[in-house]
Amino acid sequence: MSDLIVGGEWPPTYTLKKSPRAKHVKLKATARHGLELIVPLRFNTKNLPEIFEINKDWIKKQLAKIQTQLALKCDKKIPETVELLSLNQRWQVYYLQGKNKKCKFVVRPQQELVICGEISDEQSILLLNKWIREEAKKYLTLRLNYISQQTQLSFNNLVIRSQQTRWGSCSSTKNINLNYKLIFLPAHLVDHILIHELCHTKNMNHSAKFWRLVSTYDPLWKENNREVRLAEKYVPLWAE
Repeated sequence: MSDLIVGGEWPPTYTLKKSPRAKHVKLKATARHGLELIVPLRFNTKNLPEIFEINKDWIKKQLAKIQTQLALKCDKKIPETVELLSLNQRWQVYYLQGKNKKCKFVVRPQQELVICGEISDEQSILLLNKWIREEAKKYLTLRLNYISQQTQLSFNNLVIRSQQTRWGSCSSTKNINLNYKLIFLPAHLVDHILIHELCHTKNMNHSAKFWRLVSTYDPLWKENNREVRLAEKYVPLWAE
C-alpha cells in the first residue's frame, strides 16, 4: 500500500509505502519514482517530521541529483544508444523519417537498430521497449535455467514482466517473476538476483539460513546486495 504525499518547500513531495517486509524505515530517491519512504505496517506517521529532519541533508542532495539527471535528459526523449549491460552490448539507434504512418523496426548487424516511418518519440519508445522485452525474455529464461541447473535449485514457472518496485519475486509454489529491466543491469547483479530468487524456493524468508544458502552460490552476495539497492541508475528513464 502506498500514498503520494504532496509537500511544500519542506518536506518535499514523497511516496509513503507500507510494507509487511519492512523492519525499519528505508529512504529511496530515484529519477523514476522520486522520493520514497518504505515503512513497516505499524509505522506511526507522527515520526515523519523527525525522520525528514535527520535525513534532510541526504534528501536534498539526492533530489538535486535527480533534477540534474532529468535536466540532461529532457531535451532528448528518444535514445541514440541502448546499453544492455547484462549482455555487454551497446546498440546504436538510427531514426529515418519517412511517409509510412506505421513505423518499421529493423535490427541490423553490428548492433544497430533502425526505426523508420513517421517517427514520434512515443512510437519510437514503444518499439524499443517491445524489442528490449523480447531480448530480456530470451536472456533471462536461458540464464535462470542455467543457474537453476548449476545450483540444483528448481523452480516451476517463470514470468517476465515490468515491475515498478521489485527486480524479482518467488512464490510459495516456486513460481518466479522477473523484471524485464534486469537486462539493463551488469551481469553479476543479474546473477545475484536470480540466485536470490532461486534460494527462495528453499526459504521464503530472509533468515540467516536463507543468506547462508545465497552465500553458497554467490560469495560476494553482501557487496552485490548493496549494489542492487542502487541498480535503478542503470535503467534509462524511457524504459517502461
